[in-house]
Amino acid sequence: MGTIAAELINHSSDHILPSDHSIPPRLLSWHLDPLILRHDLSAMLQEVIRRPLLCLRKELYNRMEWRIIIICLVCCPTIFMEMRSLLHFWLLATGLGSVLELNNALVSSALDILLKPMSWGISIELGQRFPFSHAYFPSQQSDLLAILTGPLSYKGFLDLVSYISALVHLDNTRTRCSSQKNLQLQPSKGLVKYNSAWYMIISFPIWFSYATALLFHREGSQDYLSETLSKEITAESISDVSLVQRAAFYLSWLLCPYNHDQREMLSNNILEISHSWARNNKKCVSYQSTVNNRRKLRIPTAADSEKFHVPVNTISSLVKEFDDRCVKCCSPTAFPQAQVGNLSDLHPLYFNLLHQWIPLGVLLVSPSCVNEQNCDILLRYTSTGQVLESNGARVKTKDDATNDGFLGSCIGTAERWALTGAYLIFGWLDVVEDMAPLIFDCEDKCHSFVSQLRNKTGPYLLKCVKSLFKTLEQPNQDKDFVIDLHNRLLNWDKNVQGCEIFGDVILEMNKKFNLPL
Repeated sequence: MGTIAAELINHSSDHILPSDHSIPPRLLSWHLDPLILRHDLSAMLQEVIRRPLLCLRKELYNRMEWRIIIICLVCCPTIFMEMRSLLHFWLLATGLGSVLELNNALVSSALDILLKPMSWGISIELGQRFPFSHAYFPSQQSDLLAILTGPLSYKGFLDLVSYISALVHLDNTRTRCSSQKNLQLQPSKGLVKYNSAWYMIISFPIWFSYATALLFHREGSQDYLSETLSKEITAESISDVSLVQRAAFYLSWLLCPYNHDQREMLSNNILEISHSWARNNKKCVSYQSTVNNRRKLRIPTAADSEKFHVPVNTISSLVKEFDDRCVKCCSPTAFPQAQVGNLSDLHPLYFNLLHQWIPLGVLLVSPSCVNEQNCDILLRYTSTGQVLESNGARVKTKDDATNDGFLGSCIGTAERWALTGAYLIFGWLDVVEDMAPLIFDCEDKCHSFVSQLRNKTGPYLLKCVKSLFKTLEQPNQDKDFVIDLHNRLLNWDKNVQGCEIFGDVILEMNKKFNLPL
């Protein structure tokens, strides 16, 4: 790190938000010594890895040093793109979910700054000098950016799928031309580069979760998201079959952008699972409609299940079928081995976790069809990769699906299971909270939708938190981890009316760790 650049970094003005026409010291230091940008991003990434329960979006805003970094990135679109290129390199080289998590949070925060600069403490004068959002991404993807930042609706999803279909068609055309010239038949290696549509789309996780909801949506459900989807689909005159095909195509392309054969196999298998769920879900919708007509809400008992033909092992069967048919299609070979030098050590960790999010679409569109027992099965599989029977017996155990290096500090399997469960629920609901305002016009319905999902996942999260206490009691436990968990639980109880299930846990944490009330 150069002397001048180091002095700029340590200058007192570097800890003050940019507010005039001068160049921020940190931005100037990046120009003088590009390694400083790498150092700043590396430090942020290490913090994200060390603190898996950290709410990254809030931290980027609340921690002044990080807020200055993201504002400086917005001040210079070329450095913003350099940042994304560097994180892309790290993502393909390691596969760590924290890399993509950091990228997504930086992208989301940057777009929020461009939309509402004053809420970030930026002066009107400086905010007016920022370019339009398309300046921060590859020029050829302006249309794609408009889709991704537009309304989260079925029409928007159709536009997104059409965009991807055109890319696939162009790549197939190029492949056929190469074959006719007797060249080695290979898929394009540009499909997952830092300036690719794939990297752009995967930076907006709300569309992935939206696609999982479309995959399991069926006409007749009375749940919040299903009602909204039904109205949109009716207006567009699109059949459920066409809907599922588009969702399966989108998910398979995102998970297997490079390997055409694996992508086709994954898409077909996802379709079969969706059809299988539809056959069972008709019975669930029938039960739900009957209950709603009686104006009486309750969890179905075994007798109800027999009467209304709602199998108690529906989710268990779905998860097992998904694991049998789809996991094999999401192997590391779905990604190129020579994108950033030698990627023989490509780590598939994140992408395996990503595909396990697909069954959560059931919870998005049909939460009232999922009782607590089946919700446990669904969340256990999504967070750990473990397939359980409806009676709780383990059918199959993979290597524990983990996020990053933090789990190495956990002493046992129970603690690893608890942390991955908490990490999944908090992270998934962060995405859901970002989705909700873009789907529902009514603020009350938006809040009710998120609260319903918190109510469903709360009991499983409570089990995870109680198990984590064994880890928290270790003498060398990181205090930041305790604070992050405490903040998450406080936010949970504050935002879920009638479901303050963590009150006793919070009080115990306050007493044991001298945390503020």
